[in-house]
Amino acid sequence: MNIQNSECSSIMKYLFNLVIFISILSSCFGQTISTTNKIKHYVEKAERYLDFKKALSTYYSVDERGISVFANPKDKINNKPEYYCSWDSIERLRLPNRLNKDTTKSLLGYKIAIDAGHTAGNIASGKIEQKFIRFKQPNNNGKVDSIELDEGELTYATSVLLKKKLEDKGAEVLLTRKFNGATSFGISFDGWLRCSFKNAVDSLYKISKINEEKRNWLLTKATKRDKFKLVFKDIELQKRAEVINQFHPDFTIIIHFNVDETNTGWTKPTKKDFNMAFVGGAFMKSDLLTSEKRFSFFHLLVSDDLENSIQLSSQVIRSFETTLSVKTAGINDAKYLKEGCLPTSKNGVFCRNLQLTRYVHSPLVYGETLYQDNIEECVLLNKETDKTKNTRIMKVANAYFIGVMNYVLKKATANDN
Repeated sequence: MNIQNSECSSIMKYLFNLVIFISILSSCFGQTISTTNKIKHYVEKAERYLDFKKALSTYYSVDERGISVFANPKDKINNKPEYYCSWDSIERLRLPNRLNKDTTKSLLGYKIAIDAGHTAGNIASGKIEQKFIRFKQPNNNGKVDSIELDEGELTYATSVLLKKKLEDKGAEVLLTRKFNGATSFGISFDGWLRCSFKNAVDSLYKISKINEEKRNWLLTKATKRDKFKLVFKDIELQKRAEVINQFHPDFTIIIHFNVDETNTGWTKPTKKDFNMAFVGGAFMKSDLLTSEKRFSFFHLLVSDDLENSIQLSSQVIRSFETTLSVKTAGINDAKYLKEGCLPTSKNGVFCRNLQLTRYVHSPLVYGETLYQDNIEECVLLNKETDKTKNTRIMKVANAYFIGVMNYVLKKATANDN
């Protein structure tokens, strides 16, 4: 894989599709609404959802001319926008709502992408990802169970079950990972190491992302964990976004299971258990250092993907709470929520600038349901070798499905009105 060409191609695709992205506006805006009200709306949107520390005003402007994003503060002073769209252009280019479909009884005509988080298909792979738990837990019979869970296997099983439910309703569904243990490249991590690792490292060296010493270390001394963390992880996430965006889904479901961040090492169970969901936003200055990231900021500002993501995520969170009987997290229930997220108007839904919430160009729900290391959840999730037959995972898949259906039906009802 040539990373340099991939990054350039990715940027060109974003620019090529600029017209599509900037044309998708919130349905609450009509031709008669004044420019002043539009300015007020988008300024509030940027400040509430996109600007984490209220420090990005020198990188964008919302004024009588339209919406602009600048490469740096100096370019704003000189009025040299990197990305710009006038209000008139936005109105002329506006497309019909993507969810305006006759679907009160089915999902026929919908395209839905499902991304099963992580890549592990067993404990050994989970250790490389550092996305696993392993400990001893007494059961109800007084015996001791060996609890072994890897998140990639749980997310994949959930995605398979959810895919069938959505397809049974008529939707066209894409899975970014095609089998348990697969990456978005269609092979396992071990397969990628054999086929693509050297080329990836060489590409990083050619574009000066690493020096010769780092290149030689990666090729001769790095562990599998090092190779995963320092090279593979970001490339694979870029591939996921590319696969999803090429599919052009109506919305995307990103599936993760959570753990208690305070449960150091995850070698014992915890009593905590929460649901939450992430959407795009909460940018910091360091997140605007590249043209590609600034375009992501621009896209989230001018499109209605963020608003629709909040609505979709809210419906899924409600379904999590009722279907799984697990509480919804508040801003103070995890350190990363308070220190790295912005709360939205919906309970349990937080703006967070993750790679996929930034680069996926569709409404999305990035679900983080229940804690795998919870004292009760770990026992339930540990049952069944084939996780697609695990009762608890079936409930998780059903919770996503109910949330999706409620979202679609609510959008259809709003369009009818």
